[in-house]
Amino acid sequence: MPAFLIADIRVINREKYDEYRRLFRICVTRHLGHFLARGQEPMVVQGGWAPPRMLLVEFSTRANADAMVASAEYQALEINRGNCGMFDIVIVDGIAASRYAGRGTHPVYAVADTRVVNRPAFEVHRARIDKGVRAHQGRYMVLADQITTVAGNWAPSFLSIIEFPTQEEALAAHTASGYKDVRDLVNNTAMIDMVLLSGQAPDVLN
Repeated sequence: MPAFLIADIRVINREKYDEYRRLFRICVTRHLGHFLARGQEPMVVQGGWAPPRMLLVEFSTRANADAMVASAEYQALEINRGNCGMFDIVIVDGIAASRYAGRGTHPVYAVADTRVVNRPAFEVHRARIDKGVRAHQGRYMVLADQITTVAGNWAPSFLSIIEFPTQEEALAAHTASGYKDVRDLVNNTAMIDMVLLSGQAPDVLN
């Protein structure tokens, strides 16, 4: 199963950050990871989470992700990155690999940080949300409550990542009348912050 690294980044020193980013990309590639989305301001579609910059990295296995974090190369970057920005980074196990990345399309990834208040009721509503996701060609890559915080203070209790083939499908899924009805119900069972990340073009996955 794949694993995903998600970073919420606030750049302080642009010149130093650009150098950090260059070295980080090399480190990710060396450990067989590839960028699904990087270096962008996400689109906020639900809640109050508004990261100024985010990236999403996919590793084919959790072992590869853990090996990168444990490497001397990454540890050196971790020491130096405080001079260029503030980083919240987590790694989470996935349930499915990216389907559209690198295949001539520009997929979009819906990343949701959810605080569940009433688990049984939330599961019922989520089943209805899943139906709408599938209707718009969406597919879950992550549904997890076991999340490893690698840097910073971000400690999500439940994370989901949904891949859509296009931004139009992602927005349609979120604005469909059926989803709106369910979303009003979900608000009584969970607090959801969701953003959309535009996927990389096929020729710049790394």
